[in-house]
Amino acid sequence: MLHEQIKNGIKEAMMAKDSVKLETYRGMVSAFTNELVSKNRKPNEILSDEDALTVIKRMVKKGKKAIELFKQGNRQDLVDKEEAEIKILETYLQ
Repeated sequence: MLHEQIKNGIKEAMMAKDSVKLETYRGMVSAFTNELVSKNRKPNEILSDEDALTVIKRMVKKGKKAIELFKQGNRQDLVDKEEAEIKILETYLQ
């Protein structure tokens, strides 16, 4: 399942010392937990792939809005960070 695959991705990112992937994966797992709680399910359950993809799509949309705001505020460093995270998220949407 996608949820478990992403949890395993955290371990891989830690071993590879890839901070962008690690932060993105942690954000995804956190969003999955929030989704479970909002659906009155236990936080340690696993989301279905369909629900996980919905959450990831929501995260991409939120990231794109953030990029627009960061560009308005002339924060290229934050724009680059968000774009890197969106690239990782979009690999799961293909």
